[in-house]
Amino acid sequence: MIYGIQKLSLIDYPSFPCFVIFLGGCNFRCPFCHNESIVNKKENIYETEEVIKEMQKRTSFINAVVITGGEPTIYGSKLIELMEKIQKLHLKIKLDTNGTNPILLKKIIDLKLVDYIAMDIKNTWEKYSTTAGIKTDIAKLKTSIKLIEESGINYEFRMTINKTMHTKEDIQKVKTYIKDPSRFFLQPYKYQPTQIVNQNFEEWSKSEIKELEQAFQVKV
Repeated sequence: MIYGIQKLSLIDYPSFPCFVIFLGGCNFRCPFCHNESIVNKKENIYETEEVIKEMQKRTSFINAVVITGGEPTIYGSKLIELMEKIQKLHLKIKLDTNGTNPILLKKIIDLKLVDYIAMDIKNTWEKYSTTAGIKTDIAKLKTSIKLIEESGINYEFRMTINKTMHTKEDIQKVKTYIKDPSRFFLQPYKYQPTQIVNQNFEEWSKSEIKELEQAFQVKV
């Protein structure tokens, strides 16, 4: 389950130094994925108790843990067990997800196991299956968005964009899927030839990203 760890990050949890856990495996096959190296990796590289001990050593200078992937929710009850163990260390928990498992997401929220959720929105509903690399149940994504927005916890929605798969009109349309535009962030795609699942996709230039930021009033 745990395929990688980062013992200290200053950017993955807003305002807090954190420990990052990468769970291997994903139910999407996004052709521009930057974490392709762990998409098909579900073996246990790190034992959970070993990782918990590493966190415990750092509780004097970390405030939070980020659980990312891959896609963490594919692990179901095992993910919940991991979050419960982290919570006992009195650390905040941020979960990164693609929103495909609203039932588990609701359980995590109801159990008060998460303090921050970041959900990736891949593209417009019409283009979603192509962008995610598999046929996607849009109803589940819509349910997850609503759950997150009504959860009462901190959250953000993110869209990783490249010029091959995303137009300005797509970005504007995706922005309408969420209630609070201030919680919508753009992440520019960067070509990494050793990690890309499929091919090179055209990047938005820095000046174009700046224009998008101003035109759509979104954060990058």
